[in-house]
Amino acid sequence: MPLVAVLLVLLSIVTLLLYVLPAAKSRLGGYIEDRALVRAAAAANAVSEASGEDLQRALDLAAEAEGGEVLVVDREARVTARAGERLISPLPEEILQSATDGERTNEAVGDQRVTVVPLIREGSLQGGVVLAPGEGENIVYQLFLRSGIEAAAIASILGGGLALLLATLLSRRVERLNLGAHSIARGDLSHRIEPGFDDELGELARAFNGMAERLEGSFLRLKEQGATLNAILNNLAEGVLATDLEGKVMFVNLSARAMLGLGSEGPLGGVPSPWKDFDLPTAVARCARESECPEVRVREGVSFLQVKLERLDEFDDHKGGVLVVIQDLSEGRRLEENQQRFLANAAHELKTPITTILGAAELLLTEEEEDPKTRRRFLNHIHREAGRMRRLSDTLLRLARTGHDLREPDLRVVDLDSAAKEVTERMAPLAESAGITLGVEGRGGRVQADYEWLEQALLVVLGNAVQHSERGSAVRLWMEDGAVTVEDKGPGISESDLPLIFERFYRGRRELEKGSGAGGFGLGLSICKELVERMGGNISLESEEGVGTRVTIELPEVDKDAENTDS
Repeated sequence: MPLVAVLLVLLSIVTLLLYVLPAAKSRLGGYIEDRALVRAAAAANAVSEASGEDLQRALDLAAEAEGGEVLVVDREARVTARAGERLISPLPEEILQSATDGERTNEAVGDQRVTVVPLIREGSLQGGVVLAPGEGENIVYQLFLRSGIEAAAIASILGGGLALLLATLLSRRVERLNLGAHSIARGDLSHRIEPGFDDELGELARAFNGMAERLEGSFLRLKEQGATLNAILNNLAEGVLATDLEGKVMFVNLSARAMLGLGSEGPLGGVPSPWKDFDLPTAVARCARESECPEVRVREGVSFLQVKLERLDEFDDHKGGVLVVIQDLSEGRRLEENQQRFLANAAHELKTPITTILGAAELLLTEEEEDPKTRRRFLNHIHREAGRMRRLSDTLLRLARTGHDLREPDLRVVDLDSAAKEVTERMAPLAESAGITLGVEGRGGRVQADYEWLEQALLVVLGNAVQHSERGSAVRLWMEDGAVTVEDKGPGISESDLPLIFERFYRGRRELEKGSGAGGFGLGLSICKELVERMGGNISLESEEGVGTRVTIELPEVDKDAENTDS
């Protein structure tokens, strides 16, 4: 805009030079000619009414009034009288001829303008009067012309300067609007434009600010919604992966990263192919091109996954894509397998004692002779197998209570020493019959616990230690503050079984190899873990094959100061 103002100033000056000045010069020249004719006519009138000395006096007055030279020419082309400056001497022939003929002319002779008017006396032509204006007329003309030029130049400069100033101010405001619009276009929605004056540009700036504010609010809401959606998707157990029609990954949540082996972070590229029995990139491409989107199940190691593909329709500028949802069925499949294994084990456990009881009962019923020893042996078989059935039913009842009983634990202050020693005394007969030595060490504190639940948990852990220890070995129980640890020197637990040891119905590889005679149902540690955690404690297990197993139960300790205050 400043450049436009400069161009306007230059255009004004050029117009002044090409049009205004010539027009002014022409008009001033006409004015000078008319004035010279008037002076010449006045001199002719004065001369026509005078003679002799009066004639000369009239000529002198006409010449001295405004300067110049006045001449009287008769019909014989002679100059009969002259007054004023010597401006035209001698007179050119054409001027003399015009004066003799009584013509009215206004011509330039060199640099001097000469005016001729007829001289009339008593109604007859007596020649002519010649007037040559002096320098005063030219000076007035030059001064007037120069003043006009200076005034026009000053006006052009002042107008151009004001136009340049106005253009600069407008240009800066328009530049601010332009910079603000570019900032908003680049995504800087916090940028605001200074409105300045209360005019059209100010209204436009305020409109830009209002638009930016609304856009900023809209983007903030979209950002919050996007963050909420990402949080929801990233906390889903199912893996979610979205691609475009070319197979480029556009989004993947944390679960899908773990299932596809992409890591928790990293750039997104093409669709990975982590499974041997299912080509995921090919399936995604077929789903994108032909809308053939399968639902398959794949197995990878111990994981069992369900993969479902769905084509996304296009909308707005989005050209569509493919949605992949991956669901981990490993836990459900493992639970189902454990339940089936448990049912098979429970049926087997029930079948063996029932068969034994039925066989012994039939023999007792068909035995004709009373043999006390035989009768006693059969009754012992019946008693022993009935005990196994009772243990199985007790285990199932405990599972039902811990799994479905909604009662809260009766938390009280419990002396861990007393509880541990009482459980050890109850397990002493079983340990003696198995040839196991029980040892109690350390000193426990006072904890918050449900006494019945704590006793049951310690019985499970100590019973497992005795059951899996070799005859002649020792089981050690030691206490420290709010923790009690049971350690045995048994065969230990394999590394593959450790992650699953607290799951229900899980008995482990060695337990299954030992068969039904072991008497375990895969529920003891699961029940123990649930009881301890519901009391606010924690249970952990460490084991090494061929070395032994160590189980630690930690419970919340009672603050002695708080206990004294309560008491």
